[in-house]
Amino acid sequence: MSLTTAQVSPGGRIVIPAEIRRKMGIDTGDQVILSYHDGELHISTRKQRLQQAKAIVKAATVPVSLADQLVEERRAEAND
Repeated sequence: MSLTTAQVSPGGRIVIPAEIRRKMGIDTGDQVILSYHDGELHISTRKQRLQQAKAIVKAATVPVSLADQLVEERRAEAND
């Protein structure tokens, strides 16, 4: 974990230090996602959030063997 400070400008702007932008892959003009939870502000990129969402979906899905699924369908058809 990297810890640094930033000053809030009168307009509420915070400059993300260049080193952190580089590590996160944030370029000029990119949009970032701000999330506030339990008194903490977190900054993430869209790519990071997409990867997190994919991991959640992957963990929630049960892998299905297409061969097993075909056998099950054929057995169900045979019993009809």
